Amino acid sequence: MFGIGSSSKHPLDIDCKAAQQRLQQGARMIDVREAHEVAHGMVPGSVHIPLGTLAGDIAAVLARHSIDPAAGDVLCICASGGRSRHAAMALRHAGCETAASVMGGVMSWAASGGTLTRR
Repeated sequence: MFGIGSSSKHPLDIDCKAAQQRLQQGARMIDVREAHEVAHGMVPGSVHIPLGTLAGDIAAVLARHSIDPAAGDVLCICASGGRSRHAAMALRHAGCETAASVMGGVMSWAASGGTLTRR
């Protein structure tokens, strides 16, 4: 669907350091938490797409947010890593083989010194 092969050599779960490196290399980050959660802070540059929104036509949802998985990695983040893992698996199922979940979510991101911005 996204012009990416079906097999994956990329880990599904990545730590915050790897996520920061991938962001510096042009990856896009999707925050899959609910609106009331992202109001407390988001990773700078991330796009808010609640997990439930990814249940439909994933390609259309990503296009609405100007995210092209063929152009680079897509990372998913939530509060602690559970929902983002589901989102990354859904993205992979839809053909985005480099989709990954940030382990520990926003809590680990902040604890590892990563910045958060408020909307």
